[in-house]
Amino acid sequence: MAKMLLFRVLSISFSIVVSGSSSVGSDSESLLICSKFHFEEKVLEKLVRLEHKMEINEEKMKGWEVKLESLSSKIDEQMRKWEDAFLSKLVKMDEAVDQTETFVKSMRDFQLQEQSRINDSYQESVENFRNRSKSDSEIYGEQINAMLESMSSKIEEVSVAEKKRHNTLELMQFTLRQEQIRFNQSFDRILENTKLRSTKTINELFAKQQKVAVTACVLLSQTFPGNVVRFSTVKFQVGIYNLDTFKSSGKFVCEIPGLYYISAHIYTDTKGDAFYVKKNDVTIASSVSDSTSTYATNPISAVVELLLKDTLYIYAPHFIYDSLSCLSIMKVSV
Repeated sequence: MAKMLLFRVLSISFSIVVSGSSSVGSDSESLLICSKFHFEEKVLEKLVRLEHKMEINEEKMKGWEVKLESLSSKIDEQMRKWEDAFLSKLVKMDEAVDQTETFVKSMRDFQLQEQSRINDSYQESVENFRNRSKSDSEIYGEQINAMLESMSSKIEEVSVAEKKRHNTLELMQFTLRQEQIRFNQSFDRILENTKLRSTKTINELFAKQQKVAVTACVLLSQTFPGNVVRFSTVKFQVGIYNLDTFKSSGKFVCEIPGLYYISAHIYTDTKGDAFYVKKNDVTIASSVSDSTSTYATNPISAVVELLLKDTLYIYAPHFIYDSLSCLSIMKVSV
């Protein structure tokens, strides 16, 4: 496609040069005949060089594809390693939870056994005291009451210790749940950051390899408002999504950052006046007609780096003729 586009541009340029030269007179015709073969040799030489560059670019594209596949496989392998590591940690956390639950259960069983033993002992002591109090109520009454009070105090101490143990277990479970929540959140953040970095890298590689080009001509002969030439008749375009804006305003708005080449030829009847290539309203290239004829074609071109939403356009404060004035913009692959 690029070869056909270049051949078409060269053919149009050659026809314009021939038509412009024919209006100069017999002296210009003889000069054109003498340089015709030299011009064709230069054109063929440039075509050969362009084919060589395109072959080199195709090899670079294949190299980028290999690197991209390698990068994708490395990312997948790293993701699997991280998943295995995090699954291992989760298994360890589950084992810790099971051990904690087993410990809590054993403590509860032990407490129930101790409580049951104390109750049995208490009931047995009370029963013994009651039996003895029947025969020796007057002699041992005060001693029995003291022993009962001591038993009640010990039971209260056991209850307080049980409450403390229960509070300690609840605190351990709460801390464990908080650590598990924090671990899950950290894992989600790491996974999301990894996905974002991988997506950004892949998008940047695709943007560098994406094709962007347009060739368009003037629709009607006129002097344009604001002196911005509008190339409304689009002959070819690829990779441009804001084409309507370009046709209506005459300004090419960059959608994919990179290195761009712009080339235009302006056909007018004004002699000795300048034409400009502007990026964001700043002149980056200019051309002046030096023809002695009333009508002249003014070529102008430039290579420029564009960032997102940068503008590129032709500024010509003169009367412009329609289909003989055209523009080409192409993103250069690197």
